Amino acid sequence: MMSAINNIRPATPVTVAITFLRMDHPPKYTLLDLPEGYVLEKLSFIPIPLYRYIYGTVGRECCWWMRRVLSDQYLEQLFSDPFVEVYVLKDPKDIISGFFELDCRLKSNVNIAYFGLMPHLVGKGMGTAFFHQVLRYAWGKHPRCLRINTCNLDHPRALKLYKKAGFEQFKVETELWNIPDVLNLPIPKKFLKK
Repeated sequence: MMSAINNIRPATPVTVAITFLRMDHPPKYTLLDLPEGYVLEKLSFIPIPLYRYIYGTVGRECCWWMRRVLSDQYLEQLFSDPFVEVYVLKDPKDIISGFFELDCRLKSNVNIAYFGLMPHLVGKGMGTAFFHQVLRYAWGKHPRCLRINTCNLDHPRALKLYKKAGFEQFKVETELWNIPDVLNLPIPKKFLKK
């Protein structure tokens, strides 16, 4: 799939370092609760326009692009799998404030495929408590391990958050991404292929 979506033209080539992490046992520390009034809701049915809105808004500043170029049909098929789960974080006014996606298809491990907050909450101290809830839900699946990855285009505090939570880095890969220009994403100049 990567080769197909990496060939949309015109595109801006970006060299990306992807860090892969794993956690082999549940945290031994006390997980933080969400602030009062915030709740998590599992989406039993995922309207594709809603998913595209959440994914696009949460990931815009971090150049999340891969799901944006997939067809509605592909996304519908993905989310029809009972082992792919999407949860939304809602604020006290029932407004979506973030989301995470668990990929449990391998059963022996759970991949935290996506995790993020809406831009108005980034840097407000909500990330750690929200991520602790992700850990609670993911370990509730009783996997052998959890996996997550991040790249140097993600939020600069993402890797630190994951390591502080107990994830250990096991691999770093460099990839060339051709980010489609039609997406009009704010690619930082320092990441542009020279």
